[in-house]
Amino acid sequence: MERLNESRIGAVITEAFAVRASTATESTLHAQHGAALLVGLDGDVTVTEPGRASVRGRVVVVPAHQPHAVASPGPTLGLLYDPELASHVASYAHGRGGAFPLEGRLAARLESALTAHRASLSQPEVLAGLAREYADWLVKELPRSEPDPRIARVLEALRTPDTDWRLAAARTRLSPAHLRALFVRDVGMPIRTFQLWRQLLVAVAASASLDATSAAHLAGFADLAHFSRTCRRMLGYSPTALHNGLLS
Repeated sequence: MERLNESRIGAVITEAFAVRASTATESTLHAQHGAALLVGLDGDVTVTEPGRASVRGRVVVVPAHQPHAVASPGPTLGLLYDPELASHVASYAHGRGGAFPLEGRLAARLESALTAHRASLSQPEVLAGLAREYADWLVKELPRSEPDPRIARVLEALRTPDTDWRLAAARTRLSPAHLRALFVRDVGMPIRTFQLWRQLLVAVAASASLDATSAAHLAGFADLAHFSRTCRRMLGYSPTALHNGLLS
């Protein structure tokens, strides 16, 4: 998520992704734990990163954890995906050093799908459908090495908030240090960071229908203050700002 200066057309947040259509986008420097996909309807999106030349393109991908700022003067679709898809992006982006323009057949498909639904971007179901369709294409077109089966089992447990993932971790018979190292290698972030990210997405999605305190407890946060701190650090917004600005 960027700290945005824009007029929103439509937005959806779920446990797996966030998607926002806007008339224009301009963000401050920030970083997030998911992979960002930015698509300009009428012109290029420009992504600026510290110490690197600006990246421009109709479709720009920003890997997870990459500090960047975004500028797009026209209608823009911004998507943020959870670390599972981010790992596909990370494998493809290896050696590029940061954000990169997406070109060729995949970029054309993304642009075409967005153009076809341009008149309906205020509808949540259309935005969610585009986000899922884009994710399917990215997974197929940006192959990655499959994670270690033991890490895959831990990941599956982490996706369910009320499951004790430590039981799955114990069954791997890996030492804690080895488990942490394999997890970072295959997922791209520490276990605790992934767990917090998943909790945050669950809480933000739940806050569409629940008050912030109830959403925080549902996702497993100790209290509202913990949810608020995590939300600001990982997304750049307070829970209230997300509810009022993104979900209303």
